[in-house]
Amino acid sequence: MTRNLGQLSWFFMLPMFLLLAGSAAAAQFSAQMMIKDGEKVVPGRIYVQDGKMRQEFSDAEGQTITIVRPDKKAIWFIMPQERAYVEMPLKKKLPGQFIQVPAEAQAKRLVGQETVAGYQAEKYQVTVREGGGPEIQIIWVATKLGTPVKMTSRGGNFSVEYQSIKEGPQADRLFDLPPGYKKLVSPGLPPSWKGY
Repeated sequence: MTRNLGQLSWFFMLPMFLLLAGSAAAAQFSAQMMIKDGEKVVPGRIYVQDGKMRQEFSDAEGQTITIVRPDKKAIWFIMPQERAYVEMPLKKKLPGQFIQVPAEAQAKRLVGQETVAGYQAEKYQVTVREGGGPEIQIIWVATKLGTPVKMTSRGGNFSVEYQSIKEGPQADRLFDLPPGYKKLVSPGLPPSWKGY
């Protein structure tokens, strides 16, 4: 395998979030996604349908796809270049690039309403424990979609935002494993993957 699983770990080093109860279950949409970490910008795509989620990222080493399947209690990390995937059990936590309101937040309060990506959104200030201390996150939840569409933290130096949102049903095949892909078993997963 040419891509080292450890090299993928930056996708999963973001704070771990729990699903806002019922948020993604009713949402059906696709969107462009922008992750900004300081000066680094990583574009991607997200697809959501009936609680299932798929995210796609491309970088210098190729494409990485993450599929969350609550119905199968599984998360699949797919590496198309290797025609392979890693399966993790879906517990309470999701990979951090999925924007979610953390249920274990120390504090959460509504601080306003704004328009984000063309949607009326409730703006929340959320305090979570990160790296041994409190961290303030701002999360915008689109009321029509019932799901977060933007998050900032570290004083605005880090953000995840959905753009060009297109509502509607998504193709079922987007949430399935590609046929013929090999399941990888890795004895040394990155520390940020533990706890799923």
